[in-house]
Amino acid sequence: MKKIRVTKKSINQIHKFTGIAVCIFLIHLSITGIFLNHTEDLGLDEKYTASPMILALYNISMPSQEESFLVDNIFISRFGDQVFMGNQPIIKSESPIMGAAFSNQILAIANEMVLLTQEGELIERISSTAELPENIQKLGVSEGILYLKTPNKLWQSSDQAQAWELSDSNFNDWSNEVIMPDQQTKQIEMYFSGKGVSLEQFFLDLHNGNIIKGFGKWLLDIIAIFLLLLSISGIWIWLKKRRY
Repeated sequence: MKKIRVTKKSINQIHKFTGIAVCIFLIHLSITGIFLNHTEDLGLDEKYTASPMILALYNISMPSQEESFLVDNIFISRFGDQVFMGNQPIIKSESPIMGAAFSNQILAIANEMVLLTQEGELIERISSTAELPENIQKLGVSEGILYLKTPNKLWQSSDQAQAWELSDSNFNDWSNEVIMPDQQTKQIEMYFSGKGVSLEQFFLDLHNGNIIKGFGKWLLDIIAIFLLLLSISGIWIWLKKRRY
């Protein structure tokens, strides 16, 4: 059986490698520690970051923007499965919004057919099982009458979407998608991310390793092992020098 020889060169290499690793870790601790020590002076507890990269570390994600419509200067939009009326979340729906229109003080949204008050309170959700035409493509309103466009057909309802009949109207004033302004989009992003992550919490999690969740615990264990190797190799080198 071949014996493993511990040479001075190998011990020096271990000492050098662990020393560099521990040094980098101590620099990290020092920098984050200085920030944490001056949290109040720097106002870190009152400052927030909404950087997508940092939010991702905290499992805070912004769903993609899907459709948006403008009805009487109010944006009706869908982000992920959440539908908004202005900045107010109103319903959840995974179906695309095909149009939105006010009719007799009631907001109608065509994905299924959702009826809402002007304040965004749910009145009723009408599905295709309630004689709602299938494969809705567009929604519009004229003089209190709701119109739906399906493939090769035009439908109308004069009783708030409770009953639908084929229409021979030449109606063509449909609700169309619009581009939501950045300011409006940012206000809705606040619903998902809040203010973001406080810089104090961010530096604290950097300092103690929680920023990388479960791996942070193992990283600290690795650093502890490096410290042991650094100490043991340092003592070994010192003893060797004393001997000679």
